Amino acid sequence: MMTADRVIRWTTAGAVLGVAAVAAVALYEHAYDLVRMHGESGWSARMVPLTVDGLIYASSMVMLDSARRKTPVPALSRWWVRTDSS
Repeated sequence: MMTADRVIRWTTAGAVLGVAAVAAVALYEHAYDLVRMHGESGWSARMVPLTVDGLIYASSMVMLDSARRKTPVPALSRWWVRTDSS
């Protein structure tokens, strides 16, 4: 691999990770505030945003695995990613 290709890959990965980190913090804070407004507190209020993100991640990985294996994507994975990220 040429040096320019490596620079492109590493800077792209860095940019994606940076944007993802900012988005993760902002979305976590928003979800946490929303859960708190609905009466939850303590550890449950802190964990709910993580469960949502965990389900999105798991569904995305199932979709990726299906694409790599060239098999149909399970409906539940497709539904979860669509309904939660819209």
